[in-house]
Amino acid sequence: MEPTSLSYARAEFVVPPAVIVAHHRDRIFVGPGTTQLPNGDLLMLAPWGWAPETPAEPRGFYPLPHLYRSSDHGRTWRAAERIAMDWSLTGTINYGGFSFLRLKDGRLALAGHRYVPDNKGGGLPVISFSADNGATWTPARIVGREVAPDDGWYLMNDRLKQLSTGRLLLPVAHAVPGSGSEGDLAESGCFYSDDAGVTWKQSKLVRPTGALRGMAEPCVAELPGGRVLMLARSGTGYLVESWSEDGGITWSPPQNTAQPSACTSLTLQTLPDGRLIVFYNHARADGPGSLFPRCPLVYAVSADGKTWGAPVIVDDEGWNPDEPTRENIYPSICFLDDGMLVVWSSHFSTAGRGRRTPEQNLVGGGKRAVLTYPAK
Repeated sequence: MEPTSLSYARAEFVVPPAVIVAHHRDRIFVGPGTTQLPNGDLLMLAPWGWAPETPAEPRGFYPLPHLYRSSDHGRTWRAAERIAMDWSLTGTINYGGFSFLRLKDGRLALAGHRYVPDNKGGGLPVISFSADNGATWTPARIVGREVAPDDGWYLMNDRLKQLSTGRLLLPVAHAVPGSGSEGDLAESGCFYSDDAGVTWKQSKLVRPTGALRGMAEPCVAELPGGRVLMLARSGTGYLVESWSEDGGITWSPPQNTAQPSACTSLTLQTLPDGRLIVFYNHARADGPGSLFPRCPLVYAVSADGKTWGAPVIVDDEGWNPDEPTRENIYPSICFLDDGMLVVWSSHFSTAGRGRRTPEQNLVGGGKRAVLTYPAK
């Protein structure tokens, strides 16, 4: 597991990485969503996890989180008001991830994970809409209730997409029935809507045959011609891919990509020039089905979704070839005039060997950087 055995480049920064939101002893920053408003300001929302972070399911009431705002292209951020949304649902919004998306009709959409106790850590996701750039939001509404059971579903950050046809795709993972605890075995697919988010249907769900942990936390992106790529984490030691020729309704059997990665986070987006860019942890897994290491955070670029360029390091703080001491995970990407804003979660890593202590919980925080755009 030596980093020198893998070929890396290094990102060029407009603004170098720095912590902008500190962790707290009783909550950790994770799963941010970001968007740029018409006036140039940036909006960020993070659900906050619990601490120490464990698979144990949280209990109690968690208030809706505060928004964060930046008026200087992501250099500095300030905590603002709590999001103005009615949450009259079972479960909480305290964990998982958020996705902002500017729709073709001008509204701002917000999708989020829903944490339901005694339900393998998940439930059907939620969506809300704003017609005034995030000042107010429609009541949170469950996605897929008419077509899917409200059991173990997982939605991470920066996931919601709108295709050229206008269809909304919300890529989700689903706990395979009878598979055990959260994260044990998952299958991936999408909820999709052809009426701007009023009603939703469920796509085919897929996972690699025989793969440890299956296929989890999927992301999607549309390519020219309408093909849709789904990338996801798995226990195969690589990111896995699946393709849809019908706008996300059916998916091809998943296959390994050439990108080594443990079963850890990734974010897939489309660059302003039309190329695809994926942010992930490019490193060899420390064992079959392992969730670690989660460092370094890199990006790679592709013109066709099949062939990817060399990994470019965004954050390797805490990298240790024998025992990584940092997790750099769940990035959110916002494309600005002067570069790519990336906001991610940085945590002390125990690499699965026990819980973080209260002191270790304070290591890291919500980090941001502005990167130069990758050259063609």
